[in-house]
Amino acid sequence: MKCSTRAAVLALTFTTAIVPPKTATAAPVAAFFSGVVAAISGAGFFSGAYLSGAYFLGYSATTAIAGSLVGRVLLSVGLNYLVTALTRPNFEAPRPSARMANYAQPVVYAEWCFGRVRKGGPLGFTGAAKNDDIVTGRSGWKRHYSPILAAHPISGIVQHYLDERLVEVDADGTVTTEPMDGYYRIRPFYGASDQVADAELVNAFDEITSAHDFKGLSGAHIWARRPPAEDFTEIYPNGREGAYTPVFDGHSQIYDPRDDTTGFTRNAALILAYWLGELMGQPLFDGIADEADVCDQIVTDRDGETQPRWRIDGTISDDMDFEAQRAQLAAACDAFIFEGPDGKVGFRVGRYIEPTVTLTDADFLSLELTETRYGSDTPSAVAGIYISPDNAWREAPSGEYVIDNTIRRNVEQPELLMVSSHNQASRLNKRIGRMKHAKYRLSGSLNLVGYRVVGQRFVRVQLAALGIDEVFEVGELWRNANHTFDLSAVSVEEDDFAFDAAQEEPEPPEFGDVAPAPAEDEPSGLAATVISGVGIQYTWVPGEEVSGARLRIRKKGDTEWQFFKVDNGQTVFVFTAIEDGEIYEAQIQGTGFLSPLTGWAPEPPLEITALENTEPPDDLVDADVTAGIGEAVITWQGANDSNQHSVDIYRSTVLAFPGAGGLIERVVSGANMPVEYTDSGLAPDTYYYWIEPVNQSGIAGTREGAFTAVVT
Repeated sequence: MKCSTRAAVLALTFTTAIVPPKTATAAPVAAFFSGVVAAISGAGFFSGAYLSGAYFLGYSATTAIAGSLVGRVLLSVGLNYLVTALTRPNFEAPRPSARMANYAQPVVYAEWCFGRVRKGGPLGFTGAAKNDDIVTGRSGWKRHYSPILAAHPISGIVQHYLDERLVEVDADGTVTTEPMDGYYRIRPFYGASDQVADAELVNAFDEITSAHDFKGLSGAHIWARRPPAEDFTEIYPNGREGAYTPVFDGHSQIYDPRDDTTGFTRNAALILAYWLGELMGQPLFDGIADEADVCDQIVTDRDGETQPRWRIDGTISDDMDFEAQRAQLAAACDAFIFEGPDGKVGFRVGRYIEPTVTLTDADFLSLELTETRYGSDTPSAVAGIYISPDNAWREAPSGEYVIDNTIRRNVEQPELLMVSSHNQASRLNKRIGRMKHAKYRLSGSLNLVGYRVVGQRFVRVQLAALGIDEVFEVGELWRNANHTFDLSAVSVEEDDFAFDAAQEEPEPPEFGDVAPAPAEDEPSGLAATVISGVGIQYTWVPGEEVSGARLRIRKKGDTEWQFFKVDNGQTVFVFTAIEDGEIYEAQIQGTGFLSPLTGWAPEPPLEITALENTEPPDDLVDADVTAGIGEAVITWQGANDSNQHSVDIYRSTVLAFPGAGGLIERVVSGANMPVEYTDSGLAPDTYYYWIEPVNQSGIAGTREGAFTAVVT
């Protein structure tokens, strides 16, 4: 598995018995951390995260350093440069729906959550215990688990989700929403420096001590209580404890230079500054406060509601490379990032700024100027994929911003996964669309005047020979070893940055409640048969509209289901992981491409006894019974049949087969094996015996008897 050194160190905290290396940590754990850090410390460890300013804007540490050997350094990047990283196949960031889970694995990547987000996370601990809760007194078996939401302190939980169901909790953290009320208790922890170990975990598990305080990490300690069997599927629809994926306000240590405080914020400039300065280790320019003020400017959406101009709401992680992180954060607020002459990194959030630098024919050593020509990849509209709170904080396409409806329809969908506002996504759609349809594209080499372009988002270009006088937005600015500069830019107009929501913001998508599929669409007729030597074969009639189905199967008495997906048109599934003689329960659920999931059926679940061998053995040979004093001797020989495994012996004092109540012994008796069995300790009386061959799965062959024995 690919893993950065920083991610490897943080991942060690996401296991059952390892917590961040604080003074309260048990000595063996602290020593282990020390060894890891010592092994990866030094320049090699920090080179990726703390590049010098001259290399910071490059494609990666390796590329930038290699580039520096030939004297070429990237000094400025704008939306024109970043947008290629926002569209597939170049897009690399995971979508929010991929984060809606709790999972256990030995190594995980550290995640940083900015603004308001919804997600799950890896399990820092999981275990089962039977105990009384120290606060609520609720008893019985409980599954305890601790999802880690972020590798840093957070501000707090906004909404609790369990298995995609929004739930409420009381002051003790006990879920009060039906049908899960009383079956969950959630205790969030926010990564505070004085965070202590969870008292309930310490009480329930001997191996959990005060050292397991999860300091510096944020998440929740949860228990899920075992319900009655008849309520299990309703409380735990996925067959196990619910995935905890809350909405929460993220990083609570973001610095604001305007009032010299740290805390939670959704302000895009402050979050971008934190990423640049704290996570990337860059020295920052002095203009952060001004950019933060621009982000706080109030804008109006299509419905007349107001909101700040630029916010960031989303997650980055160490498995995202540098370019993917930069593209997501910068694109969310239409940021232009540059390195100043003093080596400090700065940025300008999205807005039009009247240019102060003019370039003329004399400033270009070479120049290529092209007018935009429509091709097969030219978008007719842009509909960014953003995070919709109305879609349970999952990704959704925004309404389309139409640029040109006279060309072939081609909707571009940039991934704007740090944006949770439809209005903000729409403003970015306009910017991207206008940029794709820019009148001119410029690529050229500048002389020493390039030093004046450093840090400038906009420049005016006047080319007398071509009759050009246009404002251009810088996409890339590179400095070469010979003090020349390479520039790429697109022409812009002030109106590209203006936005009249009442006229330009399209209608956002609508997300209705998911309704059950009509009864006629549900799979029906689930049936089961045992296939000898194979397992259990399930069959069903598919629904008319569903595109597939899911089966869930479990051994009767178990609380956890096994889930199996079957494709559209498939009507047979064979379950092979059986235990001979056990009863198995099964239900089926329809899944649809456009239709919602159906309910689980049948209710109660279908039951069948699993048999590895359904073939009865052949008849016994020479079966007989001989009476004696206080005993009877039963003899037989097993048939020449591989199904012959044992023989059941029944006894009664009346001439009527006694059934299971009369079974006195099951004797192992293989094929062709002569056997003598003595039934001793009998009182004088007349006894009747029956014997029958049985295979490995308990399937009986032909019964012999009754044999009469007069015992004296």
